Amino acid sequence: MKIRTIKYIVKEGFANTYKNILMSLASVSMVIASLLIFGIFLMLIINFSYNMNRLKAQVEIVVFLENNASQFETDDVEMKIKNDERVLTYVKITKEQAYAQLVTQYLDDSDLLVGLTPDFLSDSFRIHLKNVEDSEAFTEEIRKMQGVEDVNYPYESLKKLSTFLNWINIGSMVVLALLLVISVSIIANTIKLTVYARRKEIEIMKYIGASDWFIRWPFIIEGIIIGFIGAIVSFILTSYLYNSVESYVNASTLEYGINDLVKLVPLGSVGGQIFVIYAIIGVVMGSVGSIISVRKHLNV
Repeated sequence: MKIRTIKYIVKEGFANTYKNILMSLASVSMVIASLLIFGIFLMLIINFSYNMNRLKAQVEIVVFLENNASQFETDDVEMKIKNDERVLTYVKITKEQAYAQLVTQYLDDSDLLVGLTPDFLSDSFRIHLKNVEDSEAFTEEIRKMQGVEDVNYPYESLKKLSTFLNWINIGSMVVLALLLVISVSIIANTIKLTVYARRKEIEIMKYIGASDWFIRWPFIIEGIIIGFIGAIVSFILTSYLYNSVESYVNASTLEYGINDLVKLVPLGSVGGQIFVIYAIIGVVMGSVGSIISVRKHLNV
């Protein structure tokens, strides 16, 4: 395709958008509404994933040894933990250290510790892994070792949270699909009106030898422009709303001392990716709407 032809197609696409300003605004509004709703689901997914990963990183595996475990068994377990490449850090808690922690913890209720001595407790290891996905396999290996009484890791709770997150992802995709269908239909109707208004001009262009795609491309460009403008406006609105919510939520969690459990992702760290997603979806909605309309209603 020649550069002159490309310039003509782009110019006509912008001209068509301006000539049908009311319908174009209606289509842009639909794109904005669709992307705003999609943005809500998208930010929920991002923040759920972010907090899930933070929670997983904070969760530690606690290995309890048998009360009568021999020194050989204790050293064997520690050697296994120390030399395992999956382990990021670990701390050994002896019976005496565990007892001291209990004394500190129940300082105001010392009656609860009457008769309790370090001999009633057992040594333990607190472990953090490099990759939480290795937790299940690692705990199973440790649990089978001699001298190990129990391994404490909230795998089932994290698994339920992951399942919940997957359902949110599926629900978001369903909502997005419905919004895309509605948006594409409105944009297609906009282009349809443009095609109908210029039907005489299109017939003349066909008579002088213009190809179908030469006629179609300006309408496709019009749809792309509509989708991209909608994406830009949606991103600006999303950024403003999210920054307000993020500042309030993070300040509140810090005030109540639960910022280690719940924290919203700063927009600066994901803003670029969100804009790209918005732009792609907006352009796809606009171009697909135009292609559908031209294919069905451009009789040349």
